[in-house]
Amino acid sequence: MPLDQPTSAGSPAPPRGTPESFRRLTERLKRAAAPAAALVAEAVEVLPPPPQPRPAAPADPGDAAAALLDIIWGAVDLPPQERSMAGDTLLLLLPRLSEEDLARLAERIAAMDAPPPLLVSRLLRDPRADIGGVVLERSAHLEADDLLAACRGAAPERLQLLARRRNVPPALSDFLVRSGDLLSLLALLRNPGAEISFPAFLALSEMAGEHAGLQAPLALRTDLPLAVALDLLWRLPPELRRIVIARFLSDSVTLGRILSVALSAADMPLPDTVPPGEADAALRLLLAGRRGEAVPRLALLAGLSDATVERILADAEGEALVVLLKALGFSRARFDAVLEAIRASTGLLRAGRAPEELKAVFEGLSFTKARVLLIYWEWFTRRAGPYAPAG
Repeated sequence: MPLDQPTSAGSPAPPRGTPESFRRLTERLKRAAAPAAALVAEAVEVLPPPPQPRPAAPADPGDAAAALLDIIWGAVDLPPQERSMAGDTLLLLLPRLSEEDLARLAERIAAMDAPPPLLVSRLLRDPRADIGGVVLERSAHLEADDLLAACRGAAPERLQLLARRRNVPPALSDFLVRSGDLLSLLALLRNPGAEISFPAFLALSEMAGEHAGLQAPLALRTDLPLAVALDLLWRLPPELRRIVIARFLSDSVTLGRILSVALSAADMPLPDTVPPGEADAALRLLLAGRRGEAVPRLALLAGLSDATVERILADAEGEALVVLLKALGFSRARFDAVLEAIRASTGLLRAGRAPEELKAVFEGLSFTKARVLLIYWEWFTRRAGPYAPAG
């Protein structure tokens, strides 16, 4: 019998191990496997085709920028090339960011210790106060070239942001002083982190003569140079003059030695005491209205140029004249009499100027302090020492 011939249901089972028993086993296995194969074939035909891969939806630009900032900020050991790529990617995102996202970006960039330089430069150019203005005012790590570039053609509001920076280098201070914007200058003077050069201080001293609002902030600067303070004295009201004199003038043996060397170097010989008769004679000429004769005699006695004495006599507040009389050796009793005569007959002092205030200034001055004031005023007249033109 062939092995694949079907068997009838009533046929007796053949003995095990015979060819007939193997043929029947094969038939049963085929019949059992047929329905499963049909089900598999049907399932294969019904299942839909696998979905085609789709590109990932683009992330929100603001979220992407925040993620990059987190990488730059949080990774202390981030290699330079990875930091650079994160910064460059942020540059790519800038045009796609909303104003709100840009403002948040500017806030975080301004707070960074080492922000991406090119990104900072791009943000600085943004004219909006909450973007470029934030970076300009708060970022402590801006290159001098970027700061100066931000100054050129800037509106006053932008200059004021620059003046309020935590660190203002001398080059930036010089630019702000040259701009002449009063609000920027006030912000600069009130900023303890501003470094102001000596020429800029001198320029501010001159401006203080025209703009009274600059006087107190300038006079109270902790880094105000002595030479500028004693030049500024001419432009200050009496109350600020007293503050400057008390703050910048002192008495000591060392100061006396320095003064002697300074007088010698400036070719300003001065005897320790001026003969009272000669000083009185020069003052009589002044009281008689013979100013042209009095000035050279006073200048000779004080070791000053005529121009410096003229400047002293032109001070209507009177402190400069008090300094001159102190340096000429006048006692308090003689000073009181001379002051009354000057007030009564010369018109040198401002009407209403309280004599008690001038007497208090006289008492607070020593000979050494008076000579320090006079030598600086003489240097200013001669454009010598600290007042010499640069170069």
